[in-house]
Amino acid sequence: MKRSLTIAWKSVFFNFKQYICFFAALFIIQMFYGLISVSTANNNQVEYQHVQAEYDYHMVLRDLNEDQYLYLVNNSAAVFKNDTIFEIERVEENLNYMSGRNRFDVYLFFVRNKDVSCSRFYSKYLDPLKSLGREGESFVITETPLLRFEHNEQNNLATFIFTTLLLLAVSIFLLTALYNIRVNQYKFTYGVYMTFGADFKKLFGTAFWELFVISMVTLIPAVLLSTLVVYLIYLPSGFAFHFSFMAFLQVALFNLVVVLVSVWMPMRIMSIRQPMTLIVTEDNSNLVTSPMRSINLMKHKFPTHYEFCSTWRFRKYSVQLLTTAIVFCALFICGLYYADIDATKLAYPRPQFVVDLSRTAFVYDDQMSTELYAIEGVTEVKATNNNIEAMELASHILTSKENVMPFSNQVIYKNEANPLKNHRVTNEVLYTGMTQEQLPLLEKYSYTGDLQSIFTNPNTVIIGDSISNVKKYDFEVGDTIMVAIKTGSLKKVDPNLSGRNLLREQLESNTYDYVTFTVGAVLHDIPSGSMPVFFNVDDYTEVTGKKADTTLLHIFVDQNLTPEESDVLDGKIRDWGRLYGETAVTNTHQLSLDTIVADKHQTELYMCIAILILFISPLVWFFSQTLYYFKREKEFNILQSMGATVKDIRHIYLQGGLVMAALSLVVAIVLSYIGSYALFYMFNVMAPYFTQENVRYEFYMPWYAILTSIVMSVGCGFFSTYLPFRSYIKSRFTLENGGAGDGDEGH
Repeated sequence: MKRSLTIAWKSVFFNFKQYICFFAALFIIQMFYGLISVSTANNNQVEYQHVQAEYDYHMVLRDLNEDQYLYLVNNSAAVFKNDTIFEIERVEENLNYMSGRNRFDVYLFFVRNKDVSCSRFYSKYLDPLKSLGREGESFVITETPLLRFEHNEQNNLATFIFTTLLLLAVSIFLLTALYNIRVNQYKFTYGVYMTFGADFKKLFGTAFWELFVISMVTLIPAVLLSTLVVYLIYLPSGFAFHFSFMAFLQVALFNLVVVLVSVWMPMRIMSIRQPMTLIVTEDNSNLVTSPMRSINLMKHKFPTHYEFCSTWRFRKYSVQLLTTAIVFCALFICGLYYADIDATKLAYPRPQFVVDLSRTAFVYDDQMSTELYAIEGVTEVKATNNNIEAMELASHILTSKENVMPFSNQVIYKNEANPLKNHRVTNEVLYTGMTQEQLPLLEKYSYTGDLQSIFTNPNTVIIGDSISNVKKYDFEVGDTIMVAIKTGSLKKVDPNLSGRNLLREQLESNTYDYVTFTVGAVLHDIPSGSMPVFFNVDDYTEVTGKKADTTLLHIFVDQNLTPEESDVLDGKIRDWGRLYGETAVTNTHQLSLDTIVADKHQTELYMCIAILILFISPLVWFFSQTLYYFKREKEFNILQSMGATVKDIRHIYLQGGLVMAALSLVVAIVLSYIGSYALFYMFNVMAPYFTQENVRYEFYMPWYAILTSIVMSVGCGFFSTYLPFRSYIKSRFTLENGGAGDGDEGH
């Protein structure tokens, strides 16, 4: 090992210019992982400080009757201290105004292993507590973030592992690409090594120890700079910054894996080649496709025609360079778009309280709305259970084919006896009954038309134009849809069918009446798993056969409330609920969860990683092009001996640079669009099936990211060609003039 390190050290630092690109690449790779490692350690600290500051209990049981409360008090202590699983932190007594009985909120703190204690509590105490409840009574159990903290730590660990694997793939791709470029340009040298007996073990060992020496030089500066960046990101939160020396070990291990994998494959491929085939590829002939016929250079427009032929001859090299270098510009754009997705997800409004009126004799009405909105801090009350999916009713809607976007892949209505044939059919529809009080909630979305029209015009609906957050319809105000109401069955529908196959079976097996509705307004950006159709309550009842009675409410609050103000608001909403009897109010603790996520500064972290990825692209451009044009210098010398001037040679370089700049512009836009749309589809369409939360993300490519990427790609494509020309000319005239410097470039 000592001998290998010594040889690698001398090789690297006596040929520093050959390896400078690897210094930069390994520094960036270590910065990647340093940012992730240091931020992950701080995220756990941030979360722990938050929950410790806001909560001194793990669970709260609300609205217990006196018997249930006394049962907990009598069983809080065990005969043997080791059997105690919880302590009662505090008790709050309240009067239920409808029943006239006192109800109790009991705050529990689990001792020792809180996860085990919590599990034992559910298995041992839950059923007895339920048995002590009177008819019509209910209680609510809420777990706090303090209890869930260790679960969140596990989630943080899972995220850390996933991010590690993702960055590992990117890092290996980068280093392998750079090493492949080096291997390709130095095949003659490797061929000589192998002629003298170098095998895979020797080649791999040499390559590995060289990169290992470089990585050890860059390790400490990279981790320290990563720590500084994370510190500056976390500084506005005011939390004590935590640095773990494990970050050095984590980055070192990550770096070791990257180096091992990145040099293994190029050296394995190299070792199985015949030495002579490597020696004869000194002139890049492995990347050259010979023209079908020769040309007389001096009888064509020189050097334009010549360089176009060269571009075609070296097309394999150009494709390899473009796909390698531009992919990092595309990843930069995708990284910034993902950061925007993360910011949108964080800003997405989620309810702070869930109110369940199902055990009372009341449904949500205008009086309740007035009372709730009068409570300071309440910003929105959303009715959530006055809707139903069309497929649950074996229903669907018919739309004119002119209203359907291209490639929407909708079912065609093929009833030959019906004049509606060739209409498009979908059952991915959510029917919702709207009251006048709930209508203003739709005003925050982009829409055309009159939202009030469903109350002022008969048989009028508000409709969304999207399914799974992707626009599928092109509705205009005044268009019509036909809503199917099932009237009977001709035969049994196969229960194993789903999707469009189920819809086709229902069309053949059921009989329907169709009610025509006019589109009064179109919603363009409302989150949509299924296409939303909003009716007034009478039309909703006609279509679904159900009343639009709301017993489940989501209450949204001012996002700037302090924890103390949130607690006061919690008490006020519970006091309001007691006016109506057995109202179940659940605190989701969403404000605390949002604050914790915001203080982790993941959006800023993703932006930093995206910027680092962008810096990879120039490394690939200049490293590859410098070696490429270095190998072509003998070609240019021959051209000059045939009469080409320095001006002609400069034009060769410039035209090559312009071609690469133009190609990089096209490839950058194409790859960026594909990558961004893949992210959009994954989070907009696929993610809701797994997270059960429908957040709508706008598809766009950040203009500032695109502009930066284009400038970077075009600039690198041009200057990575022009700078080697300056070096070539300087070297040529230095040799010709005996070291006296440049001559007249025009001759």
